[in-house]
Amino acid sequence: MIKIYRTDLSFILNEIADQLDLPDSLHEEAVERYQAVGKWLGEGDSPLIIYSPVIYPQGSFLLGTVTKRWGEKDEYDIDLVFEINLSKNATSQKRLKKLVGDRLKESEIYCRMLDEEGRRCWTLVYANEAKFHLDILPAIPNTDFRTVLKSQGVQSSWADTSIAITDKTHPNYDRIDPDWPRCNPKGYAAWFHSRMVNQYEALRKQMAEAMKAEIQAVPDYQIKTPLQKSVQLIKRHRDIMFETKDDKPATIVLTTLAALAYNNEFDLVQALTRIVEGMPNYITKKDGKPWVQNPVDPSENFADRWQDRAGREQDFWDWHKKIKGDLYALLECEDIDRIYELLNPMFGERVTENAMKRYKDHAQTRIKSISTVVPIRNPNQPWGF
Repeated sequence: MIKIYRTDLSFILNEIADQLDLPDSLHEEAVERYQAVGKWLGEGDSPLIIYSPVIYPQGSFLLGTVTKRWGEKDEYDIDLVFEINLSKNATSQKRLKKLVGDRLKESEIYCRMLDEEGRRCWTLVYANEAKFHLDILPAIPNTDFRTVLKSQGVQSSWADTSIAITDKTHPNYDRIDPDWPRCNPKGYAAWFHSRMVNQYEALRKQMAEAMKAEIQAVPDYQIKTPLQKSVQLIKRHRDIMFETKDDKPATIVLTTLAALAYNNEFDLVQALTRIVEGMPNYITKKDGKPWVQNPVDPSENFADRWQDRAGREQDFWDWHKKIKGDLYALLECEDIDRIYELLNPMFGERVTENAMKRYKDHAQTRIKSISTVVPIRNPNQPWGF
């Protein structure tokens, strides 16, 4: 039996997280693609140019927690916001969404890639070799609500990025009305970053020293903290557990609870253990209902959908029990072959195999470096002085 230690498990889990992540080349390609879409939508002869539009990432792409889809294809979803400078009293959700959709349809390139209209977004499906979809969410500044958020104690810099978005199922979708669906991806990302800032800065400095470069030269997307990697591992574990079900615990719930439970641990095993153990502590009750508060919008409950269908809340607790048990089994295991058997159903065969191969190569290199040390016997001066 080959004995495995905690540091070995950390190495393997780091490798699995790297396998799940968006490769640097695809990240750069995704940025190029969405910036090109933004130029088509908001520059040149676009009728939207008068509204000073901007396009920017949201969700896992912005948080640095993109996770490869579970399945045969290595595909990634890239979530974007296309924000234009209009007010709620000047347009309806339907008109805003149509403006964006019509402009996409005018492009010979994008019209062929455009998927069926979604509930909130327009989706561009790239060719197989691109391996990602771009989900474009039309939005406008949520100016009036920003004041409300500040009155609720939300940090000004977070509140000032709140947006109003489109949703075909909203009762006011077809008409001009001040009541719009809302979200705040930039504010949420700033909050998420604040939960890991110590490790982020330490890793950034470490990478800059390794690159012999200025700290500012290190790209944000290349820095992966234990919190970000823990979220990726958690999401993959959930995806596998709920592979055959139509519903699964929401990513925003898992991400928020993970960030709240994280305490800037440096070691991935310690971080993941603390997160999994601590997640339940941040699910509260409000009016008798389970509540996971949006940290940048105190009136929003990320767990509100648990009330929509019987069993959603239980799905979360079933998943939590499963990952907690799986993690404890890993921590108690001391056999490298048994570790593989445990990791495989948790994160998938291919990523586990690749991670184990990297670990074995790493271990062999370490052994060789130790074995090449030649002991000095009967040394001359000054060795034997």
